[in-house]
Amino acid sequence: MKKIITLEQERNLTKDFDPKIRALKLISAAGKLSRSIAMREDCRNDVGNCIVNILILSVINDYGIEEFLAASNLSNIDENHDSVSSYMYELWGALGLLSTAITEGNDYRSTLDDMVIILSGIARFSSYSLEECADIAYNNSQGLS
Repeated sequence: MKKIITLEQERNLTKDFDPKIRALKLISAAGKLSRSIAMREDCRNDVGNCIVNILILSVINDYGIEEFLAASNLSNIDENHDSVSSYMYELWGALGLLSTAITEGNDYRSTLDDMVIILSGIARFSSYSLEECADIAYNNSQGLS
């Protein structure tokens, strides 16, 4: 996942990051994820795009990528979800909390952690790994897939 941040830095996208703009990009990516899930399409790229935006928000929030990934305890995934839609409800709730925190200037670190856990649950529900999803999004952004 380090290569994702490196790519973004090489594109000079991290130079003038505004968390509000990045949050809007994350909301857009979540909307595309919702559509893919509703249409029963492969959602790996969409999960990966959400992860990319979360990683960038973590860097904006002055967390190193290693620190961010170490702090996101994926063992906290709630395995009691009966459908991927229930994970999406949680994701949309977390996006609301993130939007509020960013607009009010509050710390949003724990919300990012929660969203990684939720996205990991979505990926697992579809029999994907989070790393696989991030790699696909990275490769698509480079024109490799």
